[in-house]
Amino acid sequence: MVLRSTVRRIATLAAAGLVAACSFKVGVEPPSPIPKDKLAAAVKDQLSSKTKATIDSVVCDGDLEPKVGATQTCTVVTGATTRHALVRTAAIRGTDIGFNVEIVPGQ
Repeated sequence: MVLRSTVRRIATLAAAGLVAACSFKVGVEPPSPIPKDKLAAAVKDQLSSKTKATIDSVVCDGDLEPKVGATQTCTVVTGATTRHALVRTAAIRGTDIGFNVEIVPGQ
């Protein structure tokens, strides 16, 4: 039963590379980078709302720069499964930084 649950989590996250979009208000103009701890929390919230898998933790390697196209890598843990997520700044709107989160298949 545990194996079946783990397989479902892996399949749910890896299916065609889960992609989620999110926006983060930094509150200052020009926007400053999103700190890695706040980025991790936003990624966890966004992925949790897009999948049935329970996201146990998310840890990001660094801050996300407020520049369109900037990227950051985060590690996503669901049970015994660890995946990498690529976070990319998609848009800057005033004090909001819009970004996309993609689970990297096979990693």
